[in-house]
Amino acid sequence: MSSSSMSPLHIVLLGPPGSGKGTQARYVTAHFGVAYVGAGELLRDEVARQTPLGRQVASFLEAGDLVPLPLLVELVARRLASVPPDQGVLFDGVPRSLAQAKALDELLARAGRRLDVAILLRVPDEVVYERLLRRGRPDDTPDVIAHRLRVYHAEIGPLIAWYRRRGLLREVDGVGPPERVFERLRRAISTAAGAPENSEGF
Repeated sequence: MSSSSMSPLHIVLLGPPGSGKGTQARYVTAHFGVAYVGAGELLRDEVARQTPLGRQVASFLEAGDLVPLPLLVELVARRLASVPPDQGVLFDGVPRSLAQAKALDELLARAGRRLDVAILLRVPDEVVYERLLRRGRPDDTPDVIAHRLRVYHAEIGPLIAWYRRRGLLREVDGVGPPERVFERLRRAISTAAGAPENSEGF
């Protein structure tokens, strides 16, 4: 892992849908000066613009299923290529499966980058369910939410094991006021990656 404050910091943010990853990602990118690569945002943008890729992924998003790996890799690779080589990256919403994690490692290696830490936000299912219902997106129906949680739990176990074996996993309690959750998350990132506590960028 990075031991110098001059090294770009690469972070994966894991957690169930509705765990607050988007909110925490904004805090992390502002505090550590890293670029944001959000899979959900990338996918929704493609759908909204009705691109050929967007039309392909729309049905998967509506059903709460994982988007096929080649489509997701194409989007993430495109976004990663736009990030300066001396700037770190926060990945939100990717990887969501072991296959995606391995593909992300390959993508980073080709770009001369490597992952420093994978943060898992732990939030109980009942909290997630209520948060998503309140969020009120068109695809946040009770049936789709339940399906998305089933998909998440089916995929997250191998993903956690993959990062734990490599010494990259840190778990953070994701319940509570966003500012308090961020303090836990900031400490976990700083400790794991050797980043300065008051870092504003790299």
